[in-house]
Amino acid sequence: MARRTLHRHVLVSALVLGLLASLAITLGHQGAVGSEPTVADQRAVLGEPVAARNPFPRGIVVVGDSITARYDDEPGSRHQGWWSFVARHYDTPVRTYAQSGSGYLRPGMGCTGDTFVQRRAAFRGPAPSVFIVEGGRNDWASCAEGRLVPSSDAAVQQAVTRYLRLVKRQMPESTRILVLGPPWGPTEPWQQRRVTSIVHAAALREGLEYVPTRGALDRHGRTIDGVHPTLSGSLALADVVVGALDQPAPGSTGLAPVERESTARAATDTTP
Repeated sequence: MARRTLHRHVLVSALVLGLLASLAITLGHQGAVGSEPTVADQRAVLGEPVAARNPFPRGIVVVGDSITARYDDEPGSRHQGWWSFVARHYDTPVRTYAQSGSGYLRPGMGCTGDTFVQRRAAFRGPAPSVFIVEGGRNDWASCAEGRLVPSSDAAVQQAVTRYLRLVKRQMPESTRILVLGPPWGPTEPWQQRRVTSIVHAAALREGLEYVPTRGALDRHGRTIDGVHPTLSGSLALADVVVGALDQPAPGSTGLAPVERESTARAATDTTP
């Protein structure tokens, strides 16, 4: 009787090990070996369509704050950034120009860094297929004599408008420009409403594609400290961006885009 019981245990163990091995092989084919599943990997597991080819061959450029700057492009890392998930979903290169504490109005690095408009390196080189502006979370405040002071609506609006106009001038019409609503965690919801409404209105006035991000980081477990995303928060934000990019650009006619004047890409342009 003991021998039959032992045989049953051996058979059950063998079946379990076989299933685990099969699952490991399947996951190995779906993503990079030893990596955390990307947006594309997760959609493949769920049976959802994955980009069959790279629709953005010239890559992606991201200008942002610490929600971009603090994270890496290492699959499997718990610090893998939202922008990394997006780029790997489309199998396209990505360049980031981001600084902690910065924004449209506020200089980063404890008021010693720069603002978005000062990052002229983002406009150098070949124009990307996609240009994403991620920011606004820090613009509840500005800097005065090296310290943070509350920002006015007028100051934020002026800074946002100035930068979005600069991006429009610097990018050719073949570049798809996305303005993300400020990714905001659960803290300071009144500031979230104030700054987000300013960014939203400015994007609409300038005729740019606005992507709301509410719901990505303001849920339980999506941020480390109420501001910066956990891995699940970065993945949720990536899903929002991928969802927008998977749709045709607003106003798209399906015709070949017309290039703007190349002289508009001069890195020395400082006109508001």
